[in-house]
Amino acid sequence: MLNLPEWILANMEAVLQEWEDNAKDLLPDKSASKVERRDHAKAMLVTIVREIERPRAEQQRDGQAATATNPSETSKSAREHGQERRKLGLDIVDLASEFFALRRSVVELWTKGAQELTLPGLNELVLFDQAIDQALLGSIESFTKEKEKQERSFVSMLSESPDPTYLVDVSGRIVFANIATSVLLGKPVEQLPGVALADLWPEAHHDLHSQFETVIEMKKTLRGEVTAGTGSEKHWYEYIYSPVLDARGSVEAVAGVARDITKRRNAELEVWHHANYDLLTDLPNRRLFRDRLDQQTRHSERTGAPFTLLFIDLDNFKEVNDVMGHEAGDQLLKQAAKRILGSVRDEDTVARLSGDEFTVILLDTADLGQIELLAQGIINELAKPYDLGGGTSRISGSIGIARYPQDGDRPDQLLLHADQAMYRAKKNGRNQVHSFTQTPPHHQKPDLPQSVTSA
Repeated sequence: MLNLPEWILANMEAVLQEWEDNAKDLLPDKSASKVERRDHAKAMLVTIVREIERPRAEQQRDGQAATATNPSETSKSAREHGQERRKLGLDIVDLASEFFALRRSVVELWTKGAQELTLPGLNELVLFDQAIDQALLGSIESFTKEKEKQERSFVSMLSESPDPTYLVDVSGRIVFANIATSVLLGKPVEQLPGVALADLWPEAHHDLHSQFETVIEMKKTLRGEVTAGTGSEKHWYEYIYSPVLDARGSVEAVAGVARDITKRRNAELEVWHHANYDLLTDLPNRRLFRDRLDQQTRHSERTGAPFTLLFIDLDNFKEVNDVMGHEAGDQLLKQAAKRILGSVRDEDTVARLSGDEFTVILLDTADLGQIELLAQGIINELAKPYDLGGGTSRISGSIGIARYPQDGDRPDQLLLHADQAMYRAKKNGRNQVHSFTQTPPHHQKPDLPQSVTSA
């Protein structure tokens, strides 16, 4: 009759099959494949057989009772087993479950095949049981050390990361935070655990809280951007929130990683500004003006809110440019832009279309008399002298008015009618306001010198 070690080697496939059947109920579905698990189980069985045979040889040599007293080979194999199991993503419960299933498989098949269990057979089962225990302890010790090593490396890596990295429990309190997070929040890193993130970063809490709740509810990773600070101290952060699940699949925490993207955002804003603002006057250019006019038209279509479009052209600007030079002309344009901007409200839009042409979108304006009065105020401002460094100059302006919806309900139509009204003002003598609606033009001409320039 075969002894237990011989029987295990002879019936290895049957034992492994029994082990797989037992393991179905004990082992959760992990990333390790069946082949990987089977190979590891086989390697452990072979090592255990050798350890059982060693004390048998010592017993025959010395005449002493056999005990598994030399765990060197088993310990080495168990350490390797624990390390491999850790790499495969199993946890310590999975590790123990594998050994329990292995013990059960051997004992059940061995006792089932034996006619009767003799004293030597029972002794071999004891040796096998001892070897299993030694292997399990070795694997757990190795598993734990490997896990602690990985955790130390992971924490060290996160702690030194330049990106704010933190772990928050489901109540919103910080569990872990690295140095970059402490710098962002302005609090020593050792004082962060247990503190509510909302208390330390209140300006971002409103934006982040809904995302935080969504991550917990949906159990999915979310990305976004958030700002902190104001003015020159304003920073943009790109963040990622990921759920941390426990063994039951419930969210136990949320991991957050933020990256300061202020330089990138400032560069993007600078590019956008150059594309949408006039380089000379820093007013919205034609592109941005058309976008705002389109948006306002759609808004008024939905709400019925009236608005007005002014088309402004500077009179005699070409003469100033020709006589005093382009630099003086540029100075005049910048001063004229400031005067127009100072004549309207903050919510209105003043834009430079090209050359000496400007437009104004006046929001929530319906009374033509009030609109003409405001436009005449712009005329009066434009007619004041301009200090151009090398001398002074005086010009005037002509303004056309088109109102939504009386004079047009489409952007192109409004712009065309405001332009036509402006040309009517020029035709009628310049330095005046004319509305596209057929009403008498409003005239008020301040005295102008014979020349547009004076030394």
